Amino acid sequence: MTVKIFNSLTRQKEEFVPLDPSNVTFYSCGPTVYGEFHIGNARSFVAADVIRRWLLESGYKVTYAQNITDVDDKIIARAEAEGTTPEAIAENFTKYFFDKIQLLGNLPADHYPRATAHIGPMIGLIRKLMDRGHAYPSDDGSVWFEVASFPEYGKLSRMPLDQMRQGERVDEVQQARKRSPLDFALWKAAKPGEPAWKAPWGQGRPGWHLECSCMSMKVLGSETIDIHSGGADLRFPHHENEIAQSEAATGKPFARYWIHNGMLDIDGEKMSKSLGNIRTIDDVFNIADPLTIRYFLISARYRDKLDFNEATLHACASAVERLVNSLREARRHSISPATDWLEDEELAAHWNSFKEGMDDDFNTPIAIAELARTVTLLNTRLTALQNGGGQQPIARAMGLLHHMRHVLGLTEELEQPDQHIDEATAGKLQAIAMEFGLKGDDPSALVEALIEHRAAARRGKDFATSDKIRDGMTSLGIVLEDKPGGVTTWRLG
Repeated sequence: MTVKIFNSLTRQKEEFVPLDPSNVTFYSCGPTVYGEFHIGNARSFVAADVIRRWLLESGYKVTYAQNITDVDDKIIARAEAEGTTPEAIAENFTKYFFDKIQLLGNLPADHYPRATAHIGPMIGLIRKLMDRGHAYPSDDGSVWFEVASFPEYGKLSRMPLDQMRQGERVDEVQQARKRSPLDFALWKAAKPGEPAWKAPWGQGRPGWHLECSCMSMKVLGSETIDIHSGGADLRFPHHENEIAQSEAATGKPFARYWIHNGMLDIDGEKMSKSLGNIRTIDDVFNIADPLTIRYFLISARYRDKLDFNEATLHACASAVERLVNSLREARRHSISPATDWLEDEELAAHWNSFKEGMDDDFNTPIAIAELARTVTLLNTRLTALQNGGGQQPIARAMGLLHHMRHVLGLTEELEQPDQHIDEATAGKLQAIAMEFGLKGDDPSALVEALIEHRAAARRGKDFATSDKIRDGMTSLGIVLEDKPGGVTTWRLG
């Protein structure tokens, strides 16, 4: 089965046929770095990462770009409010963005183009639009795209004119400078104290919509790209305007497949400042670990609505804990993942169903269901091991689980750094483990066994035993880190 994508442009599910199968070009809208991003933004970032991962799994080479908007009205406003520079605000929250998406398990993009590094190409694109009669300057030095010059305007959003008008930001002075209320800024004239660059029509900075058109063509090396993704809220006006200015400038399709993820509600209500229910990524990291949050974000298909609520989050935390504990139990028996899991008929069936779901417009709920079934099968085989069963079936089940979770990006909290416990510490660790009836020669497996024994003690409210295990391990320089959702990791301090 080939990969099929629901194309927002055509409103149809289509077979994915890239322009160049050896190099899929994929652009995803990234953050405007003026503050902490929220859980809805995180959904968009994770959705694009899962799509990219599946294309890689399907054998495509993918060149993936995600922009950083580092000059914007919101950045300028925050800098003014905090008495600092826009550059400092942008740099601070760019680092914040990278830190958080790494915690969420996203693979690094091939390119992170920044708006301020592409001013020259943006000026060139504006000049081309002006030469072709699609853009005009106003008396203050701003430049506007003339929507009436592009007859196909609205083909992505398919919104009636009156609805398009509802989305306007009303500024009477700026409106008076435009030929039509729908015309949008390609270049914003400089205001005192704001970042500005020199252009033929006057000092200023690029409009938000222009950035993505220019940067996608620049870093992906093509005027037509294969995939453009972003949140459903960007369909209009942002993506509509990207199409208009790009296609008016080049005469070619801008993006062949448009992918938009659905919105995220909070307890059944739209997330909004007016309702006071905005949840930043830090807010949700305070109530659940990153692995649970990622699991939650892919628990619904990317283009369906998703509701953030306590019951769903608890269910996701339980599923993650079950996965983690199953793999830990297998490791406790010193079993390593095998790569020949397709030779196992039961496992092959689970993988084939997983693959069919992902090929069908990245249906992650089907993939997660097969992941859960594989966890159940692993637990069954671990039980059989106690009754004389072999290790190979367990190793194969572990291999498939590792492959599935890598495809979905469910890896962060399960990956331990390569840590060597020296011989002297290993001997002391064995002594601590023997106090609780645990034996073994592998120090890392003993640490995992002690963590599980401590977790069982905590579930039974035997906090004296729990504290004794932690204190004993701490005395050896082994630091335990309890994460929300019942997951405990360790590191050498």
